[in-house]
Amino acid sequence: MAPVMDMNEIAKRLYDAITAKKLSYGELAALTGIPKSAIQRYATGTTEKVPMDRLVRLAAALGVSVSALSAAAEEDPPRAGQSEELPEITMIARAGKKMSPERRRDMLRLLKIAFPEEFRDADGA
Repeated sequence: MAPVMDMNEIAKRLYDAITAKKLSYGELAALTGIPKSAIQRYATGTTEKVPMDRLVRLAAALGVSVSALSAAAEEDPPRAGQSEELPEITMIARAGKKMSPERRRDMLRLLKIAFPEEFRDADGA
């Protein structure tokens, strides 16, 4: 089980990812549908938690895994035979099953924007 991280570590990782991607809070807000003010609070650590659905959207838009923002990967290595990405894939699949068809289309659109190279073959392009 992954150790619980304090919000300051999550905020630092989020801020670093935003900076590395060279996005403004406004640009990230447009990509994710999350209000700019909320993203700023998450990245500066002025809020106590980031809802998981928002963390998933932020990670997708930033081109990083959810665990890169929220998990202490160096302290919790994958078990033998377990892919490092498996927990995120499982989480995405579970979230997708709970979404309405419209929200699934929106999420897929966001993923195609964030990771166009991953969807080229899937779209036949």
